[in-house]
Amino acid sequence: MNDVNQFERRLFRMEAVHEVGNLMGRMEFYHSAYANEKIVPMFSTRPDTVIEFPFGRYVGHDAAERAFVGALDKDMPPRDLAGEYVEHLLSTPVIEVAADGKTAKAAWISPGAEAHHFGWIEGNPLHGFWYWGRYHAVFVYEEGQWRAWKLRNSATFISDYDQSYTKGTLPRPPRPGGEFAPDTDPRFQVYYSPSWDPKALTWAPEPYESYVDEDEF
Repeated sequence: MNDVNQFERRLFRMEAVHEVGNLMGRMEFYHSAYANEKIVPMFSTRPDTVIEFPFGRYVGHDAAERAFVGALDKDMPPRDLAGEYVEHLLSTPVIEVAADGKTAKAAWISPGAEAHHFGWIEGNPLHGFWYWGRYHAVFVYEEGQWRAWKLRNSATFISDYDQSYTKGTLPRPPRPGGEFAPDTDPRFQVYYSPSWDPKALTWAPEPYESYVDEDEF
């Protein structure tokens, strides 16, 4: 019986790697299609759910709703979506499922490109740029499925498509305010500069037995 249990546990963890990868991939496809409302149910509603973007952190059972629908949709200046483009790739995946099968940690390096109307700049120009960053996440198995529990998108550099990222950055959009303002400033962003220390970059997760909150998010 012990051998059977070990086999089932191993199979569950192997399938979890595939399911977590698919969940994150679908999240990126929805985001590219401006269907951020479909991302919300992919997150846990635990009170300690955390989402960090370069402009701030959202914490709580409604973190996904406030971050993806509130900050990224409702709080943005009115704009024409014609010509807009968002694509964040998921490369070098590292997914480690806890030995107890209750959580999984994952990380991706994410090359990306975007084009947006800069509604906070006179003339509302359409601007294309590179957006490279990293994702770090913790997923939790609840109600028979995997959900995102803690997610961090850290921007490594955001630069004009025709300019070296060592020579400056683009003007950033206004920070979301009002009811969609982040709860706190971001905590774990490592943004490229000519004087940065690459050793400050967060590593991919290592195998682990069970989740312990190590203040990573």
